[in-house]
Amino acid sequence: MSGGPRLEKGFTLLELLIAISIFAVLALGTYRMLNSVLRSDEATRAQEQRLRELTRAFAAFERDLLQVSPRPIRDQHGDRRVAFLGEQEAEDGEPALELTRSGWRNPTGQPRSQLQRVRWRLAGGTLERAYWLVLDQAVDSKPRVQRVLEGVQKMQLRYLDKKGVWQPQWPPASAGTGEKVLALLPQAVELKLEHAGYGELTRLLRLPDAPPSRAAVGAQGSDEEGPQGQEGQEGQEGQEVAPEGAAQPATTEQAR
Repeated sequence: MSGGPRLEKGFTLLELLIAISIFAVLALGTYRMLNSVLRSDEATRAQEQRLRELTRAFAAFERDLLQVSPRPIRDQHGDRRVAFLGEQEAEDGEPALELTRSGWRNPTGQPRSQLQRVRWRLAGGTLERAYWLVLDQAVDSKPRVQRVLEGVQKMQLRYLDKKGVWQPQWPPASAGTGEKVLALLPQAVELKLEHAGYGELTRLLRLPDAPPSRAAVGAQGSDEEGPQGQEGQEGQEGQEVAPEGAAQPATTEQAR
């Protein structure tokens, strides 16, 4: 047996460099994969957020139209204003839609009507919904503005009359003037938007049929009462009017 020194085996410098290079390549690949997953998740969340905003915008617009009420109002100058108005903005010529809607929830029990005056318009690439706290407005009545949808490049509105003809404004010029025009509602409304992310979007909504008695009560109430608070009008909206010629229910004194 040889009594020489015992030699111990280990990694050479070249083997260590090769191992370090392999681990570096694996780490770089893992980092790129993780970064790609994170960026994809961020893009998905942003797309989902934009889609939610678009869905909420169309839902709010549809909710206002489906609860439209043929109740005319008076503006800040005391002039009568139709219940449903489709016109162009005076500042930029963009189309705007203003209407009276019902179903304004009142969870805090404030002394106000369930009717609400709203206006849809396009301002600076943003679809806005403005609403007033009162129907018959005073000089200092200012609307509250809600920013509904951003990135809207163009908006178009048109209205279907009873003859099946699309009108660019409402009331149409052929409707004339009179009491019936104040409570006149279209059969349907078409909303067309050009969005920066989704292109051209079109929504066609059919309006509910308003009972003739409610339309008559709304037009007559705006004539006789003039600009009043919301409490008096709220009481009128809750009453039912019997048609002409119908038998009136007997009162308690008559029954006795």
